[in-house]
Amino acid sequence: MERQKKQKVVEELSEKLKRMNSMFLTEYSGLNVAQMTKIRKELRNMDVEFSVVKNSLLRIASGGTKAEALKDHFNGPNAIVCIYKDPVGAAKAITGFIKDMPKLKLKVGFLGSQTLTPDEILKLATLPSREILIAKLMGLLQGTPQRLVYVLSGNMNKLMMTLNAIKSKKEQA
Repeated sequence: MERQKKQKVVEELSEKLKRMNSMFLTEYSGLNVAQMTKIRKELRNMDVEFSVVKNSLLRIASGGTKAEALKDHFNGPNAIVCIYKDPVGAAKAITGFIKDMPKLKLKVGFLGSQTLTPDEILKLATLPSREILIAKLMGLLQGTPQRLVYVLSGNMNKLMMTLNAIKSKKEQA
């Protein structure tokens, strides 16, 4: 590859690494072109990029980005999974591909500023999606004031019943 071409690839890759919020590093050796194309196509629909990149260029491009934490793992045949939105959905998709294509292997990843092992990525895949988690949180937040009102109204009801009982006793006496 020419030097200018390499510099352009490094610049584009560095820009990707700065934009993404999480990344997985996978080993792809043994996959054929059709399998790689299938992975790329399905992940692209989720706003996730699956790219094969030379390790030397990846090392240079990762400088000053979150991906720099994974530098020690940039060896062997690597493909990077750049995730821009939903890391849980991407983890589910990747683990699905791993079940279908056992030659695809997770090496390491990061989410925010935390480095993830392959087991942690598999655990991430078992979480509900972001939308479901937000809906559950909203349900909890909405239910809390309703429960508070119910508890407080229970005390008011008991007070009213006690006052009515005292009133009826005084009327009878």
